[in-house]
Amino acid sequence: MNAIVFKALGNDTRLKIIEMLMIKEHNVTDLTKISEKDQTTVSRHLATLKEAKIISQKRIGRNKIYTIIDSKMKTWLNAAVQNNNKPEEDILLRDKIKDFLTNQENKYE
Repeated sequence: MNAIVFKALGNDTRLKIIEMLMIKEHNVTDLTKISEKDQTTVSRHLATLKEAKIISQKRIGRNKIYTIIDSKMKTWLNAAVQNNNKPEEDILLRDKIKDFLTNQENKYE
């Protein structure tokens, strides 16, 4: 990892975006609603995360979908970001949401 990655992770909004993308890929509209930031701000944060090679984007129709770049980065982020002294209840809730979303994805594949 290099300084660009750590600098990119040094912002609360970007960390929130990363946590959302750890659960499921999202478009800018989803990230805007969840983060409660305007679209311009979210887009700038996404550009910083892309430049740091933490996330990637793909186009589906008119939407750009953002995701963690690969499984190796996701594993590293899980260790570095997800365990930042959050209460046990938050971790359990996040795991339940992740399981639910995974089950939903598997139904439609």
